[in-house]
Amino acid sequence: MKEMMIMACTVLCAGVLLTGCGGNKQVAKAQTPQYTNPFAGGAYELPCSVYDDEENFAATGIASGSSARKGALQLTALKNGQDIIAMKMQHAVEGEVKSFFESVGSNQGTDVDEQTIGGINNIIMGIVNNTSSCCEMFSGVDAKGNVECYVGIKISKKKIADAVADNLSQNKKEEIRNRAEEFRKQLAEDLKKYKEE
Repeated sequence: MKEMMIMACTVLCAGVLLTGCGGNKQVAKAQTPQYTNPFAGGAYELPCSVYDDEENFAATGIASGSSARKGALQLTALKNGQDIIAMKMQHAVEGEVKSFFESVGSNQGTDVDEQTIGGINNIIMGIVNNTSSCCEMFSGVDAKGNVECYVGIKISKKKIADAVADNLSQNKKEEIRNRAEEFRKQLAEDLKKYKEE
């Protein structure tokens, strides 16, 4: 009988010990940090992702803020995308224009270059400011009442090449006028190859 009581106590103690260990595992598991995906829908790719290709420059703008201000967030995200795309365009086009001036030997002073680059930047901003979105998405509302807005935009590389070449052809330098069409074709081809690195 004494042996049965010792065995019962041992089984009881073992049961309490195992239950206690299992409880500690649950506490430890509950304390493990849980990471969540920063984007809606379970995908890690940016919503409204658009990419440069042979025909278009592309960018995705992002804005976040109160879900009560979704309209303002759309405008902010669009402006963010436009700023990104404008930088890409300026980078690609300015290099081409400088090469063009070197090839026609018009750089007797820098006045023509500076005026033309300034004019081209105005053209780029005019084109960029008239873009509309090709994709718009909102995230879910978080615990603080905020959402993220994503706006994808694309701008035709041919449209930019044509506008820049037209600007060059209006320049008073005859050699620029004579080579503007050649430049238009070359710029259009080079922009097709341009991809953000």
